Amino acid sequence: MLINEFTSLALCEEALFVELRDGISTALTMQHTVNLALAGGNTPKGLYKKLNSAPLDWENIAVTLTDERWVDGADDASNEKMLKQTLFQNKAKMAQFLGLKTQEKTPLLAQPHLNALLQENFPALDFVILGMGDDGHFASIFPQMDNTQALLDLNGPDLCLPAHPLNKPARMSLTLPYLLTAKRIFLFITGVDKKEIIKQQSNANTSTVLPIYSLLHQTLCPVTIYWSET
Repeated sequence: MLINEFTSLALCEEALFVELRDGISTALTMQHTVNLALAGGNTPKGLYKKLNSAPLDWENIAVTLTDERWVDGADDASNEKMLKQTLFQNKAKMAQFLGLKTQEKTPLLAQPHLNALLQENFPALDFVILGMGDDGHFASIFPQMDNTQALLDLNGPDLCLPAHPLNKPARMSLTLPYLLTAKRIFLFITGVDKKEIIKQQSNANTSTVLPIYSLLHQTLCPVTIYWSET
């Protein structure tokens, strides 16, 4: 696990942009399509705005989300809406996109179809951008859900599963074993509190194990942390 530390979000964002752009560019010289799974939220918005003008072969880049709230695509809480406003502009309009919200009423009803779509169109990932919450969740793998362990189970068969965090909208989340099919995972976080969580959860003997612990202690995919103080 590598930690890159920056004093400002702008510096952190620029460094991650360069690494991601160059990684995608290199991958496209060795394979026809590059698959990305991208986090929602506010932190990566600037990164996606930078990326949308990158001189990449966007027709051969496919994008999905790491997770999605079960809300209408026009809702401000929709991660798909955020990507359309930030990433899918300029050159990146040519990218392929597979969203995680369908017309079914619940994520549970949609899961079999979405799982099949991911298996067919995104059998493996190349690059993943993740965030992390103050409770140690990533994607929509929150602590203390009924199926938190199923989402984290490295032997689990599913690529995505419903998530029902307490007092939050229902969601669809990619599972940890599917995220770990990637060549690289970038964890993009800000603030001293989240740095402290990473420090605590990096300790194999921590008394409180949060979902991020499973990501930090796996050996299947390298994780690089981009952290900024502000």
